[in-house]
Amino acid sequence: MVQTENTKYIKFGDCVIMKTTYENELRNLQNWINNVNNGLATGAPIGINLTSADNTCYLINVVANEIEEEYPIYSVELKNISANLFKNSAYGSVTLNSAAFGELFIIIHHIIKEPINMSIWREIHPRIAMISQSLFGDGYFDSAAEKAIKEVESRLRELFQQLKPGVSVPAKVGDIIGALLTENGVYHFSDLSTVSGRDYRRGIQFLFEGIFAAYRNPSAHTNLPYTRREAIEQIMLASQLMYILDK
Repeated sequence: MVQTENTKYIKFGDCVIMKTTYENELRNLQNWINNVNNGLATGAPIGINLTSADNTCYLINVVANEIEEEYPIYSVELKNISANLFKNSAYGSVTLNSAAFGELFIIIHHIIKEPINMSIWREIHPRIAMISQSLFGDGYFDSAAEKAIKEVESRLRELFQQLKPGVSVPAKVGDIIGALLTENGVYHFSDLSTVSGRDYRRGIQFLFEGIFAAYRNPSAHTNLPYTRREAIEQIMLASQLMYILDK
């Protein structure tokens, strides 16, 4: 296992992936797949006993249940594969369904390379993804959400220092927002000569103030529990704010 300050990684062969809650099952299933695949490469008959078959089906179903939200299609396919991977044979052994095994091989290798749905993170601002993605993938939804908002605050403080050099950065984020994003603020991100530009500026100011009042201030005083959905929503809001500050 390889660890860094912000995340943990699991190594499967030459592939290093982010840790998942179903790490052990995925690793054991991968080992079984590799052993069977090596046996198939030799052309020798593959003998699998009932205990091994039952254990393999158990591992497949654990992974299928764990990825139901991230990979719903794979989840359904894995359950189908589990039901069709083995056929009873004589003398307490089973035969392997080669077609089902081939599907299993591909799906598991893909999940190992992308243990969580990566597509959403390609749309998230890089700074937010860097701070929150590994935490989210490890199931720490509350930390992932809170750190996303804190990263926006860090960016606001950086902008204040850049645009008001020599002035002490206010301790309260509300004062920073006031100095940067109000009508007379020093950060210009819309055309104030037009009605739509002025409305947009006012709306963005309210958006920043509202998000920090709702999410940042309460989390400074207590640990807030987050569901997966709530964490995604907050991370996406933080990403939106960060892209606004990139303008």
